[in-house]
Amino acid sequence: MGCVLVVEDDHAICALISDVLGDAGLETLCVASDRDAYDIIPKLPVVLGLVVDVNLGAGTTGFDVARFARQIIPDLPVVYVSGEAPLASFRAFGVPESDFLEKPFAPGELLEKLQTRLAA
Repeated sequence: MGCVLVVEDDHAICALISDVLGDAGLETLCVASDRDAYDIIPKLPVVLGLVVDVNLGAGTTGFDVARFARQIIPDLPVVYVSGEAPLASFRAFGVPESDFLEKPFAPGELLEKLQTRLAA
């Protein structure tokens, strides 16, 4: 069994996402920066999906993290979350076959989008 990697620089949001996914039976691993994500993605035995904040503070964006992850796991399900990046940015920079949720989002909406991607 693998895990869903959550890349989110806001600890409270990361904890919320982990709780929602955990309640649905999904194991999660949270990291708070692009550097941590770049370091751990190649080391994880199985990554089922990626939930990534677009704006990760200093460093690269969630779009960059997802592109990196897709180089290693080409069919990785990706859901972007953001309170600042507009939908137009997602359309321009998001990886194909991914989803975008604006913060604040309903936890059930995130779970639904991720489960749809996992089932595809």
